[in-house]
Parts: sequence; C-alpha cells; structure tokens
Amino acid sequence: MRSSRLRFYSFAGFRLTASVGLVAAVWLAAVSRWVASDLVVPWDSKNQFYAFFRFLSATLRAGDWPFWNPYHYGGHPSVADPQSLVFNPVFVVWGLLDAAPTMRAFDLVVLAHLLVGGICIAIIGWRARWPIPANVLAAALFMFGGAASGRLQHTGIIIVYAVLPLALLLLQLALERRSLLLAVGFAIVAADIALGRNQVALLLCGLLLAVAIAEISVSAKPLAYLRERSGVLATMAFTGGALLIVPVLLTMQFAQLSNRPAESVEDALKGSLYPADLANLAVANIFGTHQSYWGPGAATLPAVALTDDSENYLFAGAVPTLLVLWLGLVGGSAWRPGRRLMTATLVSACLFMLGRYTPFYGWAFTFLPGIDLFRRPTDASFVFGFSLAVLVGHCLSDYVREGLPRFRPIVTLAGGSALLAVVASAVAFSARTNHEINAARESLVAGAVMLIAFQIFFSGHRHRARLMAASLVTLLAVAELLWWNAASRLNAESRGNYAVLEAPVGAEANAIALIERAIAANHRSGDYPRVEVLGLGGAWQNLAMVRGWEAINGYNPLRIGLYDRLVAPGEENWDVSQRRFPPSFANYDSPLAQALGLTYLVLGQPIDHIPALSRPPAAELMLEGPPVWIYRAADAMPRAILGSDGITTTLGRSNAPSPEKPGIVTIDSVRPGRVELVTASVTDGLLVLHDSYYPGWVAEVDGQMVPIRRTYQLFLGINVPAGSHRVVFRFVPLSLPNLDAASNIKTDNVDAP
Repeated sequence: MRSSRLRFYSFAGFRLTASVGLVAAVWLAAVSRWVASDLVVPWDSKNQFYAFFRFLSATLRAGDWPFWNPYHYGGHPSVADPQSLVFNPVFVVWGLLDAAPTMRAFDLVVLAHLLVGGICIAIIGWRARWPIPANVLAAALFMFGGAASGRLQHTGIIIVYAVLPLALLLLQLALERRSLLLAVGFAIVAADIALGRNQVALLLCGLLLAVAIAEISVSAKPLAYLRERSGVLATMAFTGGALLIVPVLLTMQFAQLSNRPAESVEDALKGSLYPADLANLAVANIFGTHQSYWGPGAATLPAVALTDDSENYLFAGAVPTLLVLWLGLVGGSAWRPGRRLMTATLVSACLFMLGRYTPFYGWAFTFLPGIDLFRRPTDASFVFGFSLAVLVGHCLSDYVREGLPRFRPIVTLAGGSALLAVVASAVAFSARTNHEINAARESLVAGAVMLIAFQIFFSGHRHRARLMAASLVTLLAVAELLWWNAASRLNAESRGNYAVLEAPVGAEANAIALIERAIAANHRSGDYPRVEVLGLGGAWQNLAMVRGWEAINGYNPLRIGLYDRLVAPGEENWDVSQRRFPPSFANYDSPLAQALGLTYLVLGQPIDHIPALSRPPAAELMLEGPPVWIYRAADAMPRAILGSDGITTTLGRSNAPSPEKPGIVTIDSVRPGRVELVTASVTDGLLVLHDSYYPGWVAEVDGQMVPIRRTYQLFLGINVPAGSHRVVFRFVPLSLPNLDAASNIKTDNVDAP
C-alpha cells in the first residue's frame, strides 16, 4: 500500500513538473517571436502605459509621490486614474529599482504576468487530475488565445486578466484548508484585480464571487461549510476592503469630475460584438484581421462603431473550438458537475459580448451595479476566453479518461449546423466588401485542421493511445495558436516605431534637444513654460511624460472634465485634425492659453496648416520641419501671479509691482504634486498658481494651512497677507479631508466657480 501511494505521489509530481515546464516552453516560444524580430507590443502599450510607467519610475526615483502628473493635460490626478499603474505593486517596485526602464523590459514584465497565469491554470488542472496535454492546452489558450492576444496592447486589462488564475487558486486553497494566511493572499491578489478599475476587472471580480458561492453551495452541508470558514471569508472581505477603499474612492471622485462621468447605453451598445464575429473563434483570418481587416467595425457597420479588429478578435483555434462544441456542448462534458459554472460563465460572457444583439447586456446595464460605468460589451471577451480555456482542459481530460462521447445524431446535427451558420454569416458579411472568396478559403483551411483533429481523436481506443492522441492535438492546437497569435499584426510592431520614447535619433532627436534646451533656459530664469505636442504620430502623444515637459495635452480617454471643456485638447494628439478650439481657447495666443503658460508648440506641420485655427497666432518659428516644427508662442503668463483680488481675477500678464498689483512672487521649486513659492507685497493680495484646480490640493502660508479657491475657473488661488511669505501648494489626495470629500462629492455642482 505504501509503495503504491509513493508511486502515485511520484507520478503526480511528474505531471506537475512536466506541465509547468511545457507551459513555460510554450511561453518562451511565443515571446521569442517578439524578441527575435525586434518587435514590441504597440499602440496603447507604448503610447499610454509605457509613458505612464516612465513617469512613475522617474518620480519614485526622485523621491516624490507619483500622485499628480504635471506633464499631462495641464496636470492630471494619476492617483485616481486606473491606467496610471500607481497601485500596481509590480510596477511600483520595478519603478523604484530602475531609473529608465526599456520598452523591451516593459513588454517582458507584462508578458510574464501571463506566464504566471498560465502556470496557475496548469496547477488548477493538476489539482483536478487533468493529464499533461490538457494542462498545457488550457494554459496556452489562457496566455495567448482570443482577447489575450488581440488586446495585448491594453496593459491594465491584461494584468488583471493574467492574475485571475492565481486568485482562483488561492481562493480554492484558502477555503479547502481554512487558512487565514491564504485568505490574506487571495484578498491581496483579488484587490490587485479590482484595482484595475475597468470593466474587465469588474467582470472578473464577479466571477470570483460566483466561484466562492459555488464552492459553498456544492458542499455536502453548505451551512456548516460556511460556518467553519466564516473566519476565512471575513479575513478576505476585511483585507480586500482595506486595500480597495482609498483607491476606489479617489477613482469615483475623478470619474464624477471627469469628461466621462457616465456612459449611455446607446454609446455602450456601439461596442457590441457582431454575431458573425464568433466565426473568428475557429478561423483566425476570416475577416482579414492579419492582413487588411474588412470585418465589423466603424468602417463597415456603424451599429458597432466602437469595435475594431482587435476588439473583435476571439481566435482560440480550430481544435479548441471542436473540443468545446463536440466533446463539451454536444457530448455533454460541459454539463457535468464541476464544469457547470464555467459553462454558464462561457454562455453569459458570450451573451454579454453580443451586446445589442441579445437582451442580456441591456438587462445587465440596467440592473447590475457598475456595468453602466463602462462601455464596450466586448470587454467580456476576456471572461469568455478564460472560461473557454478551462472547459477545453476539462473536455480533453475527459477524452483521455473515457474516450469519445456517445454519438447523438440530433444534438450533433444541431451543433454542426450552428457552427456552419456562424461561418456562413461571416462569409456573407465579407461579401459586402467583395472578400467572400478570401473568407471561404480561410474557413476551408480551419475545416481541414478540424478534420485532422477528428482523425487523431478517432485513432485513440485505449487509454495510452488516447493520451498520445491528446498530445498530438495539443501540439497541433498550440502550433496554430502561436502561428496566428504570437507577435501578430494585432500585437507587434517594430521597436523603431517607438524609438522616440526610448532613444530618439536623427531629426526627432535634434528637435527634442532644441525644446529641452529652451525649457532648461526658462527654468534657470524662473519661468515654467508649458508645451503642446500635436500631429506627430502615436509615439509622441505622451512623450512629455517621458521627457518631463509640462504639457497641456496628451493621450488619455480620462481627463478633468472642466479642463477638457475649456481647453479642448482632445483624447488623442497624433492627428492635428482632432484638435478643437472652443471660444474659451480660440487660439494659441488666447487669454486662457497665455494663463496656462503655453510657450512651445511642437507640431507635425506648419502652424498655418492646422485646420481648426481661424488665424495663425503670434508665434516665433524655432525649428522648421519636416518632421517637426517648433514655435514659441507670444505673451505667455508666469506660472504664478500676485495682486489685489480685483485685479487678478482677470487674465492679466505683468508680474512687476505696481499700485494696482503691489506684489511679486518667485517660484522656489516645482516637483510633481508640490510647488514652493516666495511672495513679497505691500498689501494683502490674491496669489494665483496656474495649475489645475482639483480636490486634494492644499496650501500653506508660512506653515499655516489656508483655504484654496478656484480662480479663472481652472486655477488655484489663495489670499496672501502683506509682507514676505513662503507659500507651499501640495497635492495630498490621501488626506482624510479629501477622502471624506470624495465620499460625498456631488455631480451637480462640480463646475461651480
């Protein structure tokens, strides 16, 4: 008996070691395609998240808190922005250690999160006694299938998705062993997911809650099970709540003060998955995704205008699709105990993704808390991909143990007909753009892969033969998955396209050097100018964060709402046609532009070619492109002015003492979230700092707190008594008064002067 037990544990250890090793090998094979070809994950990964991380790293290394970002939209509350990485422990620790992280290192750290998730999937499968091929295939699908590949650019979402299996594993172990230590570990990881503060994080937290409820409800004695684990559950709730309460409060505060305080269901429905996109689950290129996309999206179907080739990408492979349809749904494996929650999750995520095409999403938007804060039903594709990976593992495991399911003609016919109908609808949609032959050809290739898998499955009659067959189809499925999804058009571009963020060369390097020499000269003379970057392509959009330029624009879907309305910098600045000039900011020499201290315009074309400008502003040409034109705008105001209350509430310019403005102010130092000044005046006056007014800013005069008032609608103002004084403005969002204000903020008066 002891000998057989030792053999069992030895074999179990071998299964775990082999599974983890093979999962790591799959990950290395995929990642090597980026490295060997000198590719990086493109778009938002670099234009937004990498730039945010460079700011985080530089600020931490300088000994400052990264809560206020002065290099973004005239000042930005990074502490409240879900995309800033401020509350991600991995990036915080890395930022403390690395002064100038590279793009390659950034990608590898993000991809390493997926490896951790894949290993945890393999461990979960090992605990369920899956055979090695099932562990490997499920992990590979999790790491590189569907949305994990198509939306790899969305770093924040990828990170929360990647740690879901770790959270599930810790949840299972904590409940199983009644361990308070594991409960704390689960709470930390689950809080890390929730701190993504995006719709994917919300849906994944819902899945974690459903798993916990399922663990309780399927036990032999649910009430006794719940009572015995009450301490574990209380520890999870208390620890998670303590970690979440402050960041969530600050994000809610920002959301209500932002340009997007709410989402309408009409806008959200534009992010629906068109039903024909489900064909993409088995046929990678049915809509030309890997060459020239012709599928549903803004250009072809206005009803789903918020989707595109990456949002709609679901490809998991012909073999996994066959496994779930044939062995899972038709053969009954998906309906067995232990899989029903994942099956229900798969179906629910599919209905959610379809958005306007079923009533499910509308119901969720109306009745489920938090759904109405976000757009894009396609965000559920991450939940869909996770549940699909787990079900594939179950189905392949059942095949190895028991063989093929009993043939059921009617159900098989229904399943096959549904698959053919979806593929046919995708081919029909492709006919709108004369690509039906291309779509049909891609479908036939995927069908051939399915036929090969069929043949392999039918060749296994005994357990050992079935294990060999499962290994062969796993090899086929992983090869197909990595061929299409690793370093594809959706998730890889040449590193040279983003060189300006890391090591600019040529004309771009010269332009950057020129602007930085000019800014440095301003700083030496006590001036702190701001910059607008416009029309220079994606990598330039948040370059100001990387280089330390105080910019009035950038690239971010979330911005302070009042600033966004008055300045109208837009969500993106890569294209000059997206820049608008409202009456409050009618030109680059308007009073508001001058008050912002806008001094340098870094443009991708001559200033008189910007379409929305009514006239060229007064500006000195410093550098004539291409590719970069740099102008110095005239009459920018100082960062801070001091005068009598009646004078400074209009947009004046002079900073010299006068009978009407009897004071001077000099800036001693400027750091993220902290500005120190010295004032000298013969009468009481109003000090205006041209930084964005936002909750959490406090001011001190000679160490004594004084109230801040909003001036010119946008800026910080305080009353300063006569004489010489030291004034400090600090951004302290974690203070109790600000947290109390965040918990009570109202949306009906946020624009009040």
